[in-house]
This record gives sequence, structure tokens and C-alpha cells, in this order.
Amino acid sequence: MESTTEPQLVARAKAGDTAAFEGLLAPHIDRAHRLACALLQDPSLGEDAVQEACLRAWRKLGHLRPGSPFLPWFLGIVANQCRDQMRGRWWQVIRTPDTRLTSDEPPEAAALRRAEVREALLRLGHRDRRLIIVRLYLDLPWSEVAAVAGLTPAGARARYYRALDRLRSIPGSQEVLT
Repeated sequence: MESTTEPQLVARAKAGDTAAFEGLLAPHIDRAHRLACALLQDPSLGEDAVQEACLRAWRKLGHLRPGSPFLPWFLGIVANQCRDQMRGRWWQVIRTPDTRLTSDEPPEAAALRRAEVREALLRLGHRDRRLIIVRLYLDLPWSEVAAVAGLTPAGARARYYRALDRLRSIPGSQEVLT
């Protein structure tokens, strides 16, 4: 089985090869889903956002600059799709809690901690929230964080640390961020 590089897959996908596009997406779906879940605070809404982002990426693949990495470009589409979903009126009406337990922490304490984190993150602007989530939840390197945010690596770091300071200043978030 021959190995195909990302630029080759991009070129084939731009030519209409769906298998090449699937090859581009496959290694990044998990990160995209984690980003969407963190932004939307709901795994099922995250799945919907990633599916829609995949369709958008297919339609807009021609906009990917030659030589640019696929992952930051795709995660930017996922983040924008999440923002668009949150703008909809139904977002204010329908919210379902995530009832899965992920630690030995008592359910009440875990739910309270998740709610505090969620509330603190939602008080930030979309750009700040996206930077924090991409860096902390996805553990991307600064170069990719910068590409997702449309900034230089130095600019991404500066904005990230300012966003963390704003997050720490929100009442109730100090216990969560320490």
C-alpha cells in the first residue's frame, strides 16, 4: 500500500476524488469532534456540527491555499459552524446535559464543576473561547492554534494569555482554573 502525502490528497480531492477527501478528513475527525463538543458543550450537537463542517469543507476545498496545512483550515470551519449553530434561536431553547461520568468525583461535584467551566467559557467572546479550547482541549501546537485563529504564533499566544486572564477574572472560575 503506497503512502500518499497531504498535498497529494488535497490535489486529488480538489479534482473531485471523494476517497482522497475522506483520507484527508479521517485522521482529523476526532480532534474536530472534541473541538465542537467543547464549543457547544454537547456531544450530539458536536457530531452534527462536524458533519456539517465536513460538507462545508468539501464545498470550499478550492479555497484551501496550496501548501497550507489541512487541519487548521478544517478546524476553523468546525469552529465557525459551531458559532453559527449557537447563533440560532433553537440554541436558547434546547439544551441537554451530558450525563456521562468521567471520574471518581461525586456526580454532584462534577456537574457543578462542569457548569462553572461552561458558564465561564460562555462569558468569553467567541474568538477567546475558541483559542482556549483549541489550545487546552485539543493540545495543538502554537503554529496550528495560530492558523485556526488566523493569527501569527506570537499573536495567538498573546491573545490566548489575555483570554486566560479574562477567564480567571470571571467569578466562580478561579477554583476551576487552579
